[in-house]
Amino acid sequence: MNKKSPAAREALLFSLLDKLFSGDITEGELLRTLRKELLEMSQTDYANMVGVSRRTLSDIERNAGSSTLAVLNAVFRPLGLKAGLVPRSPAMMRKMLIKKDSSEIEE
Repeated sequence: MNKKSPAAREALLFSLLDKLFSGDITEGELLRTLRKELLEMSQTDYANMVGVSRRTLSDIERNAGSSTLAVLNAVFRPLGLKAGLVPRSPAMMRKMLIKKDSSEIEE
């Protein structure tokens, strides 16, 4: 097992979130990558930890089926994330993030 430093873990998370917000990866791909690369856990172990079946976790990671908000929050919680409403358009998401970033710089 190759433990990542806190800075490397944060960099991986930010990089993957950037790809998600750009539309380059899906929520399922984000979850699978973080589970494997950040936590280094099998589907079975992770599913047991968050209290869902391995099949449900597999479906989420493959973007198959439909999960409730409660289930999505349960599987993303250990990663410091929660499900929410975001713009469907990657361009709108970028615009929103840039606007937020520039307003924080002005403060």
